[in-house]
Amino acid sequence: MNAELDVIIIGAGFCGITVAASLKKFGIDNFVVIEKGETVATIWKNAYERLVTQNPYFTLPFFEGKGKYSTFKTKEEMVEYLTEYAYHFQVDSHIRFGEEVQNITKNYHQNQTDDNWQIQTTKDILYCKVLVICTGLTNEPVIPKFVGQEDFLGKIIHSNAYKNGIPYQNQQVLVIGSGNSAAEIALDLYEHGAARVDMLIRGKRWVFPLYPRLRSLQYWLWRTRSYFKRFFNNNTIDSRIEAMAFAIDFSPEELQADIKETDKFIQRFALDLSAYSIYPEDKGPMDIEVNHGRVAWVDRGTVKQIKKGNIRVISNSIQQLTKTGVIFSNCVAQDYDAIILGTGFRPGINKILRQPQLYLNANDRLLPKTDAKCQSIVDPTLYFVGFEKTVARSATYGYYGWCTGKRIALQLLQRKFVSRQKLQISL
Repeated sequence: MNAELDVIIIGAGFCGITVAASLKKFGIDNFVVIEKGETVATIWKNAYERLVTQNPYFTLPFFEGKGKYSTFKTKEEMVEYLTEYAYHFQVDSHIRFGEEVQNITKNYHQNQTDDNWQIQTTKDILYCKVLVICTGLTNEPVIPKFVGQEDFLGKIIHSNAYKNGIPYQNQQVLVIGSGNSAAEIALDLYEHGAARVDMLIRGKRWVFPLYPRLRSLQYWLWRTRSYFKRFFNNNTIDSRIEAMAFAIDFSPEELQADIKETDKFIQRFALDLSAYSIYPEDKGPMDIEVNHGRVAWVDRGTVKQIKKGNIRVISNSIQQLTKTGVIFSNCVAQDYDAIILGTGFRPGINKILRQPQLYLNANDRLLPKTDAKCQSIVDPTLYFVGFEKTVARSATYGYYGWCTGKRIALQLLQRKFVSRQKLQISL
């Protein structure tokens, strides 16, 4: 494909699909979505089998889906819903599956009106006027290295490669981490008959009960309110996008005030697990999530098994690995057949951007430098959707996507108008 595209979107997750849907609505059709997986929502598709949403707000704007989905969607339902969404807005034909971006370069032309982006993939070299990166905060697994790792005869995998506990029956397994993935994998291992399940929790972590009935009530109240708002108000897509733009239009000071108020409310529900050497963070749970990228552990049954002694908590660090297991910092040795790393993810945008120091904040998890509404402050033709700091992240993925699509459409129309004016002057 040699022709220049108007827009290239990288990533076919929640943000990438909603940006694409918005572009279509506002008349932009010359775009593609590059997705390294074989389906939309690849991260969900490849996740461990028991994964479900932690809250009921994973519904994107303007389409709730034709299928009957669970209040807390399973991973299969998430993929099915997003597939439906892409088909509904006719963006499925724009997606190039099984293609991974390797390098992104900005080309500057001295004798031409427009500069453009060059995107090298595993299959092609593409060019576009506007680039939108929607690869997400969990694109690259964090994999620590340990002294003696090469001697360990057991299996070491990251949580992104874990499927279920069947291969670990009657085995001794160490799960490293205290996030939701680590907690749910530890529970899954126990329920599938692992002989021993230990959780190595190296730092502090907020832990909350799930309260499924309360969350379901929240959801249905929200659905009812949304229904009556639509019933009594003749809202157009444009007016609803304006409302979305207003919802995500806040200053850094307003964000921090919202974080403080949210933390004041939710901290009262935290579980006290100090008897098991699990302690809360020094800062509030929402502060930690928004500003530091660590999401609180929302319990789905792991705590009960910890209290029963079926899952053991280890608070020491690892000194080294041996052929048969681990020596901890207190010099206690323990044999393990497998180690599972629930050590989280990072955005990983720096791996594909040439000169990432121009576009990313080195002192802030390599998050992009934006205007807090997804547009790069370095280059106005570059957007990062899904990386903004917000209290209601999952509820606003679609907001940022639709608002960004509209913004890009207006930008392209203005760019064409300016180009025509320059052409007329030169003639």
